[in-house]
Amino acid sequence: MALDNFRVGRARVFAFLICHAFGWSAASAAELTLREAVVLTSERNPQLRAFGFESEAMRQHGLVRAMAPPLSVDVQLENFAGSGDVSGVKALETTLQLSKVVELGGKAQRRSELGAAELESLAARQAALRADLAAETARRFVHVLADQAQLDVRSRASVLAERARDAVEARIREGAISSVFLHRAEIELARARIEQEHAEHELAASRTALAVMWGDEEARFERAVGDLFEFPDIEPLERYVARLDGNPDLLQFAAEQRAIDARQRLAESARAPNVTFSAGVRRLEASDDQAFVAGFSVPFGARKRAVPELRAAAAERERLSFSAAAHRLDLHARLFGFYQEILHARMEANVLRTDIRPQAQRMVETTTEGYRQGRYSLVELIDAQRSLLEIERDAVRAAREFHANLIEIERATGAR
Repeated sequence: MALDNFRVGRARVFAFLICHAFGWSAASAAELTLREAVVLTSERNPQLRAFGFESEAMRQHGLVRAMAPPLSVDVQLENFAGSGDVSGVKALETTLQLSKVVELGGKAQRRSELGAAELESLAARQAALRADLAAETARRFVHVLADQAQLDVRSRASVLAERARDAVEARIREGAISSVFLHRAEIELARARIEQEHAEHELAASRTALAVMWGDEEARFERAVGDLFEFPDIEPLERYVARLDGNPDLLQFAAEQRAIDARQRLAESARAPNVTFSAGVRRLEASDDQAFVAGFSVPFGARKRAVPELRAAAAERERLSFSAAAHRLDLHARLFGFYQEILHARMEANVLRTDIRPQAQRMVETTTEGYRQGRYSLVELIDAQRSLLEIERDAVRAAREFHANLIEIERATGAR
């Protein structure tokens, strides 16, 4: 089945890779495909919709930080309100001057670079969250498909229980068995209907859990469209391992590393002290004269004050490097586990559905006919029906585990 390469950003598209395991035909208003579910989440999930505002806020903060220090106006009043010759304002000296801090070491450029790096880091965090939400949507979609399949199994269980009861009633009318056996058949039918009703509630809950991903409080679709038992080809483990570097979390580590490098460069630029220049005019009331004033100031200790920042950035860089390495090892171990599970789940589902289920189905048919002819007991008929239903339920469970592990593999490798 063809895979739609619909792209909604580097990290969120990977969930589409499992879509070819399900039907991708156009869905009616009453149906929902995996593709539609993922797109709805990407467009309407409240967390994702907040991304634009979060990015804009950080962008504006970055613009403010990148600005050069502003001019300042200084006014000084001297030699007034004293005693003797400086009483009142007779000897007042008024100075008006402008001051400007000149940054050395390219600090403004470094702050601008830091702002860009932090925006990139934010985008990486958002991409990781987008991937998480896409994966969660896919998990919940598979859950709905499995619950639909389990409800079908429970419905068939009720039908089989009804047929068994009808067969018992027929034999009672023939006088072949006692009416006491009808109670056993009615009990089995009642239990089957209870389990069917429970399956209906589980399906309703999983449908609502899926709809919540795109902000709906209740499911507006009637049925999820897909085939649990259509399994895509699995690549060799080595190919998945080779794609681990595309994991959104590892990409986030890399973006954070670049932000730390930008902070380190900013701290390095702080070694060069800023110089403050000032110039203005002074009014001397005593002589009714004016004069220009000018000056500059250079702070001491800038190089020493920059050292702790540089050391902190270096320590953070090392911490992040080890954290990324540890996370990659954990991803590798988890990927290996997912791979083993997906191989087993595919084998189990295929064997149960292709090899064992037909035999169980024939056993039910043979036992049902044999019961009508008096060759098998009611207990044997019920046991044959239960075996068939258990096989069907286990096949659905195995198929769900296959797709669940496929989702985890795609999330781990950052497939796109």
